[in-house]
Amino acid sequence: MLHPFNPQTWPFALTDLPPHGYLVGGAVRDGLLGRTKKSWDLDLICQTDVLRLGRHLSRKYRTGFVVLDADRQIARLVFPQVTVDLSAMQGPDIESDLRQRDFTINAIAWDYTARTFYDPFNGQKDLQAQTIRMVHPDNLRQDPLRVLRAYRLAAQLHFAIEPLTQQTLKDCAPYLARVAPERVQTELNLLLAEPHSSHWLFCAEQDGALQPWFPNIQPAWLTLLPRWDEVVMTYPQISPYLARELRADRSVLQTLKLRCLLNDNPVDVEQTLTRLRYSRAEVEYLVKFVRLWLHFAALLQLSPPAIADQFEMFQQAGDVLPGLVALALVRGYPEAQVWPWLERYSDPSDPVAHALPLVTGHDLMEHLNLPPGPQIGELLRALALAHAQGEITNRQDALALARKLALP
Repeated sequence: MLHPFNPQTWPFALTDLPPHGYLVGGAVRDGLLGRTKKSWDLDLICQTDVLRLGRHLSRKYRTGFVVLDADRQIARLVFPQVTVDLSAMQGPDIESDLRQRDFTINAIAWDYTARTFYDPFNGQKDLQAQTIRMVHPDNLRQDPLRVLRAYRLAAQLHFAIEPLTQQTLKDCAPYLARVAPERVQTELNLLLAEPHSSHWLFCAEQDGALQPWFPNIQPAWLTLLPRWDEVVMTYPQISPYLARELRADRSVLQTLKLRCLLNDNPVDVEQTLTRLRYSRAEVEYLVKFVRLWLHFAALLQLSPPAIADQFEMFQQAGDVLPGLVALALVRGYPEAQVWPWLERYSDPSDPVAHALPLVTGHDLMEHLNLPPGPQIGELLRALALAHAQGEITNRQDALALARKLALP
């Protein structure tokens, strides 16, 4: 297992690097904190031609190589479970480089040859004090994404933000509007992925750090954020559905937390998420979720809803249904009203939830001598509803009903 201060565990030999370079950034911080991770990001500062070094390592170890910034000499190597960023030193010496970083806990360097730390801004002291402290206010102004990063680090590490730093975060929050949306999305996703991160999302909202990208946050939704983690712990039955990934690195639960930063207008939801470059799957999920919630909440008030109404909701919701159930629990609806929906959805043989076909469109065309077209889809939907209501139970009944429905 990789340990940042044991180069023998790195994915390449230390002899491949020039002497007296530095490991910097999050790997140093996490190594000093004793954090264990499934994947590591190693940021190395080397006093050499970084692009040439990166290409050499890529060829030798047959791994991916990307030039991130040719002018500033920054390149990336991608190994299994380890990403290595190689950078040329920014400034005449390591202190000049570290002086440009965001927070003191990220401004610690480890000389991988001498095996010594260089800590000009007392980052180790702040690690012990569990404090997020800026290196300099100008560093936050120059890259305002660091404003969001402060809240994310506080959530990940369970640290506090030093008061002067937090005031600077407030001052710099409006500048987040000029940050590339992809970068904002990435930082926000990391924050949403942290369990019990609601406190720091509240702080980010109060400090104005969310407004540049989420101008219409509704307090009633924001206050629901802590309940999502509680629901996962209280109702393990629903956890597998919320853990499902809408994309490779994003779960349904993260997406539902994101909903708490949006308003109730599906058009606004789509525009906001598209502006932030969220995936089509995430946008479609949340637009459908917002559009269906009030209807689903109305059905929860009925004891029980008509089968036809249930069938229609299941058909419209599809894979969004478990999220609607989870929101009902978050909002405190009685379990007796909520669980029957998840029980039906969880049963693949339930015709109300899953519109199980007794016949196919080909069957209808063959037995009723019908041409392809919209009528086939309409008949299949009518038959699925009849099956859900118990009016038909087999193929023969389905064909007989279809024949009757198809008559002019």
